[in-house]
Amino acid sequence: MATYKFEQFNVEIINPTVKVVNVADAINEKTCSVDVVLSTDTATFGVNLQGFTYTDTWTDEEIILWVNDVELPKYEI
Repeated sequence: MATYKFEQFNVEIINPTVKVVNVADAINEKTCSVDVVLSTDTATFGVNLQGFTYTDTWTDEEIILWVNDVELPKYEI
């Protein structure tokens, strides 16, 4: 069970469902920002994660892995 804390929210988000809802690709820089929704039984939170980089192209699976394995762990408490 994961618990997350983001500075823009004054609450701990406990065991949320995580859904990637949008990817914005900056083609010239080969970076993406990713909009993610974290949902619990009582609340829904939207966050924007930035910093995904790629060489030639990217896949949905790579984005999801990056969100779950690289970015969200930075906010675990």
